[in-house]
Formats: sequence, C-alpha cells, structure tokens
Amino acid sequence: MIKPTRSAAMVQAGESLPVLEKTFTAVDLMAYGAATWDWHRMHYDIDFAWAAMKLPNVVIDGQVFGALFARAVVDWAGPQAFVTRLSFKMKSMAFAGETLRMEGEVTQIRASVVTVAQRLTSSRRLVSEAETDVRLPAPASAVSI
Repeated sequence: MIKPTRSAAMVQAGESLPVLEKTFTAVDLMAYGAATWDWHRMHYDIDFAWAAMKLPNVVIDGQVFGALFARAVVDWAGPQAFVTRLSFKMKSMAFAGETLRMEGEVTQIRASVVTVAQRLTSSRRLVSEAETDVRLPAPASAVSI
C-alpha cells in the first residue's frame, strides 16, 4: 500500500520529521561512486585514504548528504510531494562505518510549500545542515476535477 501524501493543511510549524539513520559501508560508497561517476579514490580505496590522505576510512561523498536530506523529506511528506529547493552546507567529513542520523523540523508553511530545517550528525558531531522546500498537493477536498 502506498502511503498517502501530506497536504500543507496537515502540517504544523515545529513538527518533527521521523529520524532517519543510515550506516554506509565501503561497498555502498563504491556503488554510489559508480552511479554518480565520482571516482575519486578517497571514496572507495582504503589504502589511498590511509596513506595518501591520512584519513581514518574512505570518505562519504558529500552528494550523499543531499540525497539523505531529500529522502527524509519525501519519506515524511509522501510520494506526491516535490522538493523544490534544497540547500545544504557540509560541516565535517563522515566516513564509511559511521552511522549518520538525520533530524528535521518544519520551520515555515507558505501556501502549499513547506520549509524544513535539517541536521545530519554522526555521534553528535554535526556533519551537514540543510534547508529544504517541499511542495505538497492540495487537500483532497480542494482538488477540482
């Protein structure tokens, strides 16, 4: 069964999104690199990450953070929601094996567009912050046929 999509009338400022947690393995990061054509060795080659970059593990690609922000909003809002704007800042690096925790809160509602402030952390360390606008459909009773 497909989850229903929220309308702006169903949302309140201050509402929290469900927490989303994800742990990426080196294999996940290799697959992501293949899908996005990002072949920098720091994303998949542990020997390179250790020796050449002095890093503790392979690095999670920053684009993954944007994908997690978008996924969290669409998972919460429903399949007919549409992300119209997503702006994020990277605050620290994250590595394979770390569990990333996504939290979000509705900060503004303007007609059918809802703004969500999001934070991505790893063991309480801030990894990235985002502000995302999502357009929600009109309530079912307001839809004209």
